[in-house]
Amino acid sequence: MKRSIQFALFSLAWALIQNASLAQDFIDVDDLMEIDELLDDDITSNAEIADPLEGLNRSIFGFNNYVYNNVFSPFTKAYVKAVPQPARKGVDNFFDNLEYPVRLASNVLQFKFQRATDETARFLVNSTAGVAGFMDVAKTDFNLEVPEEDIGQAFGAWGIDHGFYVIIPFIGPSSLRDFVGRFGANVIDPISEPSSHIDDSQDRFALQAVDTVNDLPEIIDLYESITESAIDPYTAVRDGYAQFRARQVSE
Repeated sequence: MKRSIQFALFSLAWALIQNASLAQDFIDVDDLMEIDELLDDDITSNAEIADPLEGLNRSIFGFNNYVYNNVFSPFTKAYVKAVPQPARKGVDNFFDNLEYPVRLASNVLQFKFQRATDETARFLVNSTAGVAGFMDVAKTDFNLEVPEEDIGQAFGAWGIDHGFYVIIPFIGPSSLRDFVGRFGANVIDPISEPSSHIDDSQDRFALQAVDTVNDLPEIIDLYESITESAIDPYTAVRDGYAQFRARQVSE
Protein backbone atom coordinates (compact mmCIF):
# COMPACT_ATOMS: atom_id res chain seq x y z
CA MET A 1 0.00 0.00 0.00
CA LYS A 2 2.77 2.42 0.95
CA ARG A 3 4.61 1.71 -2.29
CA SER A 4 1.42 2.29 -4.26
CA ILE A 5 0.99 5.71 -2.63
CA GLN A 6 4.64 6.61 -3.27
CA PHE A 7 4.34 5.51 -6.89
CA ALA A 8 1.19 7.60 -7.33
CA LEU A 9 2.86 10.67 -5.84
CA PHE A 10 5.95 10.38 -7.99
CA SER A 11 3.71 9.84 -11.03
CA LEU A 12 1.98 13.10 -10.16
CA ALA A 13 5.33 14.82 -9.76
CA TRP A 14 6.36 13.53 -13.17
CA ALA A 15 3.11 14.87 -14.59
CA LEU A 16 4.12 18.33 -13.36
CA ILE A 17 7.48 18.09 -15.13
CA GLN A 18 5.75 16.87 -18.29
CA ASN A 19 3.52 19.96 -18.09
CA ALA A 20 6.47 22.22 -17.39
CA SER A 21 5.12 24.90 -19.72
CA LEU A 22 2.12 25.34 -17.46
CA ALA A 23 4.22 25.02 -14.32
CA GLN A 24 6.71 27.70 -15.26
CA ASP A 25 3.82 30.08 -15.96
CA PHE A 26 2.34 29.71 -12.48
CA ILE A 27 5.14 28.73 -10.14
CA ASP A 28 7.03 31.93 -9.47
CA VAL A 29 9.77 32.41 -6.88
CA ASP A 30 9.38 36.18 -6.90
CA ASP A 31 5.66 35.86 -6.26
CA LEU A 32 6.16 33.64 -3.22
CA MET A 33 8.97 35.86 -1.94
CA GLU A 34 6.74 38.94 -2.05
CA ILE A 35 3.93 37.09 -0.26
CA ASP A 36 6.42 36.02 2.42
CA GLU A 37 7.64 39.62 2.86
CA LEU A 38 4.09 40.90 3.18
CA LEU A 39 3.30 38.34 5.87
CA ASP A 40 6.58 38.98 7.75
CA ASP A 41 5.94 42.73 7.78
CA ASP A 42 2.37 42.16 8.94
CA ILE A 43 1.15 44.53 6.26
CA THR A 44 -2.56 45.25 6.31
CA SER A 45 -4.30 46.03 3.09
CA ASN A 46 -7.75 46.57 1.67
CA ALA A 47 -6.83 44.21 -1.15
CA GLU A 48 -9.42 41.46 -1.32
CA ILE A 49 -10.18 38.59 -3.62
CA ALA A 50 -13.46 36.72 -3.96
CA ASP A 51 -13.24 33.07 -2.97
CA PRO A 52 -16.54 31.38 -3.92
CA LEU A 53 -14.68 28.10 -4.52
CA GLU A 54 -13.11 28.03 -1.06
CA GLY A 55 -14.18 24.47 -0.30
CA LEU A 56 -12.65 23.13 -3.51
CA ASN A 57 -9.64 25.43 -3.21
CA ARG A 58 -8.90 24.20 0.32
CA SER A 59 -9.01 20.60 -0.89
CA ILE A 60 -6.55 21.36 -3.69
CA PHE A 61 -4.41 23.38 -1.28
CA GLY A 62 -4.23 20.36 1.05
CA PHE A 63 -3.32 18.10 -1.86
CA ASN A 64 -0.62 20.51 -3.02
CA ASN A 65 0.72 20.79 0.51
CA TYR A 66 1.06 17.01 0.78
CA VAL A 67 2.81 16.74 -2.59
CA TYR A 68 5.14 19.64 -1.81
CA ASN A 69 6.18 18.17 1.53
CA ASN A 70 6.40 14.51 0.54
CA VAL A 71 7.57 14.61 -3.08
CA PHE A 72 9.01 17.96 -4.09
CA SER A 73 10.82 18.72 -0.83
CA PRO A 74 12.94 15.52 -0.82
CA PHE A 75 13.59 15.91 -4.53
CA THR A 76 14.78 19.50 -4.22
CA LYS A 77 17.14 18.62 -1.37
CA ALA A 78 18.82 16.10 -3.64
CA TYR A 79 18.93 18.63 -6.48
CA VAL A 80 20.56 21.28 -4.27
CA LYS A 81 23.26 18.80 -3.23
CA ALA A 82 23.95 17.86 -6.84
CA VAL A 83 23.90 21.35 -8.41
CA PRO A 84 25.87 24.20 -6.76
CA GLN A 85 24.17 27.52 -6.08
CA PRO A 86 26.15 29.56 -8.67
CA ALA A 87 25.05 27.14 -11.39
CA ARG A 88 21.41 27.31 -10.27
CA LYS A 89 21.62 31.11 -10.24
CA GLY A 90 23.04 31.16 -13.76
CA VAL A 91 20.20 28.98 -15.03
CA ASP A 92 17.68 31.22 -13.26
CA ASN A 93 19.23 34.31 -14.90
CA PHE A 94 19.10 32.63 -18.31
CA PHE A 95 15.38 31.88 -18.13
CA ASP A 96 14.60 35.25 -16.58
CA ASN A 97 16.27 36.88 -19.57
CA LEU A 98 14.09 34.85 -21.92
CA GLU A 99 10.99 36.30 -20.26
CA TYR A 100 11.87 39.70 -21.73
CA PRO A 101 9.06 39.69 -24.37
CA VAL A 102 6.39 39.16 -21.68
CA ARG A 103 7.72 41.94 -19.46
CA LEU A 104 8.11 44.26 -22.44
CA ALA A 105 4.53 43.63 -23.58
CA SER A 106 3.20 44.27 -20.08
CA ASN A 107 5.08 47.57 -19.84
CA VAL A 108 3.85 48.71 -23.26
CA LEU A 109 0.25 47.73 -22.45
CA GLN A 110 0.49 49.91 -19.33
CA PHE A 111 2.16 52.77 -21.24
CA LYS A 112 5.29 52.41 -19.08
CA PHE A 113 7.57 53.33 -21.94
CA GLN A 114 10.60 54.24 -19.81
CA ARG A 115 10.43 50.82 -18.14
CA ALA A 116 10.06 49.22 -21.57
CA THR A 117 13.22 51.03 -22.68
CA ASP A 118 15.10 49.96 -19.53
CA GLU A 119 13.87 46.39 -19.98
CA THR A 120 15.13 46.35 -23.56
CA ALA A 121 18.53 47.73 -22.50
CA ARG A 122 18.74 45.11 -19.76
CA PHE A 123 17.94 42.33 -22.22
CA LEU A 124 20.53 43.50 -24.75
CA VAL A 125 23.27 43.85 -22.12
CA ASN A 126 22.59 40.49 -20.51
CA SER A 127 22.20 38.69 -23.85
CA THR A 128 25.63 39.90 -24.97
CA ALA A 129 27.95 40.82 -22.10
CA GLY A 130 26.01 38.47 -19.82
CA VAL A 131 26.68 35.46 -22.06
CA ALA A 132 23.12 34.72 -23.25
CA GLY A 133 21.74 35.93 -19.93
CA PHE A 134 23.52 33.50 -17.62
CA MET A 135 25.04 36.51 -15.86
CA ASP A 136 22.97 39.52 -14.81
CA VAL A 137 25.56 42.06 -15.89
CA ALA A 138 22.91 44.76 -16.30
CA LYS A 139 22.22 44.61 -12.57
CA THR A 140 25.71 44.05 -11.18
CA ASP A 141 27.65 46.42 -13.46
CA PHE A 142 25.07 48.96 -14.60
CA ASN A 143 22.60 48.93 -11.69
CA LEU A 144 19.87 48.37 -14.28
CA GLU A 145 16.99 46.56 -12.64
CA VAL A 146 13.29 46.83 -13.40
CA PRO A 147 10.26 45.46 -11.51
CA GLU A 148 8.64 42.20 -12.58
CA GLU A 149 5.81 42.66 -15.04
CA ASP A 150 3.25 40.27 -16.51
CA ILE A 151 0.07 40.36 -18.59
CA GLY A 152 -2.22 39.80 -15.60
CA GLN A 153 -0.64 42.84 -14.00
CA ALA A 154 -1.43 44.87 -17.12
CA PHE A 155 -5.04 43.68 -16.94
CA GLY A 156 -5.16 44.88 -13.33
CA ALA A 157 -3.80 48.29 -14.36
CA TRP A 158 -6.67 48.52 -16.85
CA GLY A 159 -9.11 48.15 -13.95
CA ILE A 160 -9.98 44.49 -14.51
CA ASP A 161 -10.76 42.81 -11.19
CA HIS A 162 -9.36 39.45 -10.04
CA GLY A 163 -12.59 37.66 -10.84
CA PHE A 164 -12.19 34.94 -8.25
CA TYR A 165 -9.44 33.09 -6.42
CA VAL A 166 -8.38 29.65 -7.61
CA ILE A 167 -5.79 27.11 -6.50
CA ILE A 168 -4.16 25.21 -9.38
CA PRO A 169 -3.25 21.55 -8.64
CA PHE A 170 0.53 21.20 -8.08
CA ILE A 171 1.04 24.86 -8.83
CA GLY A 172 -0.69 27.10 -6.33
CA PRO A 173 -2.54 30.43 -6.08
CA SER A 174 -3.93 32.44 -8.95
CA SER A 175 -7.06 34.32 -9.96
CA LEU A 176 -9.25 34.15 -13.03
CA ARG A 177 -7.67 37.38 -14.33
CA ASP A 178 -4.11 36.22 -13.76
CA PHE A 179 -4.90 32.73 -15.08
CA VAL A 180 -6.02 34.23 -18.40
CA GLY A 181 -3.04 36.59 -18.37
CA ARG A 182 -0.56 33.75 -17.93
CA PHE A 183 -1.96 31.88 -20.91
CA GLY A 184 -1.97 35.10 -22.90
CA ALA A 185 1.73 35.45 -22.14
CA ASN A 186 2.35 32.13 -23.90
CA VAL A 187 1.54 33.83 -27.19
CA ILE A 188 4.73 35.90 -26.95
CA ASP A 189 6.86 33.61 -24.77
CA PRO A 190 9.87 32.36 -26.82
CA ILE A 191 9.68 28.83 -25.37
CA SER A 192 6.04 28.04 -24.68
CA GLU A 193 3.60 27.00 -27.35
CA PRO A 194 1.88 28.14 -29.53
CA SER A 195 4.51 30.73 -30.52
CA SER A 196 7.66 28.88 -29.50
CA HIS A 197 10.85 29.65 -31.40
CA ILE A 198 11.99 26.07 -30.71
CA ASP A 199 10.70 23.65 -33.33
CA ASP A 200 11.77 20.40 -31.67
CA SER A 201 9.21 19.46 -29.01
CA GLN A 202 11.78 17.44 -27.06
CA ASP A 203 14.14 20.42 -26.86
CA ARG A 204 11.27 22.62 -25.78
CA PHE A 205 10.24 20.11 -23.13
CA ALA A 206 13.82 19.83 -21.86
CA LEU A 207 14.15 23.61 -21.47
CA GLN A 208 10.81 23.91 -19.69
CA ALA A 209 11.65 21.02 -17.37
CA VAL A 210 15.03 22.53 -16.46
CA ASP A 211 13.37 25.88 -15.73
CA THR A 212 10.76 24.25 -13.49
CA VAL A 213 13.17 21.97 -11.62
CA ASN A 214 15.70 24.76 -11.09
CA ASP A 215 13.05 26.95 -9.44
CA LEU A 216 11.73 24.24 -7.11
CA PRO A 217 14.29 24.49 -4.26
CA GLU A 218 13.66 28.18 -3.64
CA ILE A 219 9.93 27.77 -4.15
CA ILE A 220 9.72 24.97 -1.58
CA ASP A 221 11.81 26.91 0.97
CA LEU A 222 9.63 30.00 0.62
CA TYR A 223 6.43 27.98 0.65
CA GLU A 224 7.46 26.28 3.88
CA SER A 225 8.39 29.60 5.51
CA ILE A 226 4.94 30.97 4.63
CA THR A 227 2.83 28.01 5.69
CA GLU A 228 4.72 26.90 8.81
CA SER A 229 4.33 30.26 10.56
CA ALA A 230 0.64 30.75 9.76
CA ILE A 231 -2.32 29.73 11.92
CA ASP A 232 -4.33 29.13 8.75
CA PRO A 233 -1.86 28.64 5.87
CA TYR A 234 -4.62 28.69 3.25
CA THR A 235 -5.91 32.10 4.32
CA ALA A 236 -2.37 33.45 4.72
CA VAL A 237 -1.42 32.53 1.16
CA ARG A 238 -4.73 33.76 -0.29
CA ASP A 239 -4.62 37.14 1.46
CA GLY A 240 -0.91 37.55 0.79
CA TYR A 241 -1.49 36.80 -2.88
CA ALA A 242 -4.22 39.44 -3.13
CA GLN A 243 -2.01 42.01 -1.38
CA PHE A 244 1.11 41.51 -3.43
CA ARG A 245 -0.81 41.54 -6.71
CA ALA A 246 -2.49 44.79 -5.63
CA ARG A 247 0.94 46.23 -4.86
CA GLN A 248 2.35 45.12 -8.20
CA VAL A 249 -0.56 46.68 -10.10
CA SER A 250 -0.14 49.97 -8.23
CA GLU A 251 3.60 50.27 -8.97
